[in-house]
Amino acid sequence: MTEDLTIGEQIVLLALDEETGTLREAPLRVALAVSAAALLELSFSGYLAERDGALVVDGASTPVDPAAAAMAEHMQNHPEETLREWLLAVREQALDMAYRGLSEKGLVREQGRRVLSAFGSVKYPVTGLSELVALRGRLAAVLAQGQDPGERSAALITVLHHAGLQAVMLQGPGEEAPEYRLTAITEGQDTAAALGDAIRTTVAALTAVIASSAL
Repeated sequence: MTEDLTIGEQIVLLALDEETGTLREAPLRVALAVSAAALLELSFSGYLAERDGALVVDGASTPVDPAAAAMAEHMQNHPEETLREWLLAVREQALDMAYRGLSEKGLVREQGRRVLSAFGSVKYPVTGLSELVALRGRLAAVLAQGQDPGERSAALITVLHHAGLQAVMLQGPGEEAPEYRLTAITEGQDTAAALGDAIRTTVAALTAVIASSAL
C-alpha cells in the first residue's frame, strides 16, 4: 500500500511518532515539506509545466490527489505569487489532507477533537505499522544498501533532505542516511533520480522558506 500513498502522506507517516501520534519534527517544517510534495504530485501527473522560467498549472481537469488539487487551485487563483508564497499558503491545507488520506486508508487513527481546525488537540497514532515498516525498508534499501530509487522514492528523499527531515528516513539503532547517497539522489547524479526542473525549483524554494523561518 505504501507505494499507493502520495508523497505528502509518506512524509507525514514517517514523521509521526507511532505511539503518541504526534509529529517528531517541527510541524511547520513537516507542513512545508508536504506542501512541496503537493507541487511534485502536480509535476508527476502532468499538471505542472515551466513557461518562461515560471511554473504554471497545465491541465483542465482536477488532480486526483486532494492536496495537489488545492495547490493547483491556489496557483491558478494567485498566479502573481512566488513559488515560496504558494508553499506557505497551502501548507496547512496540504498537511490536513495528508492526515485525512492516511486515516481513510487505515494507517492512522484520529484521536481528540479539533478546535477551530487547530491540530494541537488532535493526535494520529499509527495503526498501519506494517506499512510504515515497509516504507522504511524501501528507503533503507536505497540509502543504506545502494539500491537505485524510483522517481517517486527519489522525490520523497529529496524533499525530506531539503526540509531537514533526514532523521525520519531511517529508524533503526544508529541508522543514519549516508550523506553521499543523499547528495547523489538530491542532486540527480543517480540516473533513476533524474529530477526535472520543476522539482529542482520546488526544493530550492523549500530550502529558502525553511532557512528564513529559522527552523
